[in-house]
Amino acid sequence: MADEQPPQKKPQPTGDQSAWAALSTLLSGIVVWGGLGYLVDLWLDLPNRLGLLVGMIVGLAASLYLVIKRFG
Repeated sequence: MADEQPPQKKPQPTGDQSAWAALSTLLSGIVVWGGLGYLVDLWLDLPNRLGLLVGMIVGLAASLYLVIKRFG
């Protein structure tokens, strides 16, 4: 029992890694949800690409929430 070692801590990311992770989360949220909105837009034949716009706004809001929850 004396040979047991404490669990290893995960290495903390550097500032550059955190910035790239936050940026990629923001961009991927906008792209993925915007793409889903675009597909809904094509499916329902909405005027003026409304589905794309709504999807991008929802993606931005969701990714901002995730970034704030993870890094804030």
